[in-house]
Amino acid sequence: MPRDQISGRARIYALYTGAPRQLACKVVAELPRHAPLIPAPARREQLLLESELLYLILSYQRSFFEFPFGIRYVQPTAEGIRLDLESNASLDSLLAGLLPGRVRTGNGDDEIRGLNGCRITARSDRGIELRRLGQPTSIRLTGPSRRAFQEAEAILAERIHDHGGEASWLAGDTWTTHERLWEDERQPLPYESTWRDAAWLPSGLLRRLGLLHTVAVPQVVTGHEARLGEWWILELDHDADTGLRRAELVQALTDPEHGLPLELRGHRDLTPGGSLGLILLKSPDGTATLQLRYDRFDYPVKPERAEMFAAIRRRISTVTGDAVLPMMPGCSATG
Repeated sequence: MPRDQISGRARIYALYTGAPRQLACKVVAELPRHAPLIPAPARREQLLLESELLYLILSYQRSFFEFPFGIRYVQPTAEGIRLDLESNASLDSLLAGLLPGRVRTGNGDDEIRGLNGCRITARSDRGIELRRLGQPTSIRLTGPSRRAFQEAEAILAERIHDHGGEASWLAGDTWTTHERLWEDERQPLPYESTWRDAAWLPSGLLRRLGLLHTVAVPQVVTGHEARLGEWWILELDHDADTGLRRAELVQALTDPEHGLPLELRGHRDLTPGGSLGLILLKSPDGTATLQLRYDRFDYPVKPERAEMFAAIRRRISTVTGDAVLPMMPGCSATG
């Protein structure tokens, strides 16, 4: 592939994944001819696991980070996905949400939290690999250092044990009794047919997570799912003096080659001037809906947050421009 073609495709890859330029060029140069820049999972099990992964990220990564959810970039392949974490804080938070464990709830019952049946199957200088028992799946987490992963894992296990629970990920190559019971009773959301039909959307969003800081410019992103995974809501909070870049994000998400099978079905401002509003994207087959909620809000910058918010401002300042969404008379962004 000519160098200029590699450079152009690497720029697009970096836009969607957030990957550093050098990594983007390396990935693109090694891709087979005509291979998609952002591949979908080759196996159904991987797609469903990634749908759970995004659900847990939205549930647990609610602190302030320089990058949305504390994830600097993703590296998707047909076989799995890699998430590169920005700091020890984002690592601690994510491991607490992902590593499976039995915990005691307020009413005295036991429940499994995290990715049920997942185990750490490999360790490297900068990370770990998670796989679900008996399935061809892979989630690689990389970050600050091997020591940071070891310390975060040890602290989490100790905390679970101190509260009478069980660190299920340490059980080896077998399911724990509680994990198997949880699985057999079909508690996990991905057993729901509605969730399974829509799982391509959270997996696809996860594989394009870089768009939330390379194209969009929110200072904080949160979100959740609804209707058994048929709807996914992302809430993008912006600084009061920054553009919203809604049109740019919609264009990237709906791009026919690199985006997802989504169509813009409606958008509306809830306040004069467009600082609060909704955007509705739906799949043509009706299996999944993505709602983007945007707002401008100045979070109080406490002394302990000053450095973090300064980093967020620097990140936002590198992305400029603010296009206009197309007029859609008679359309609604609420369904």
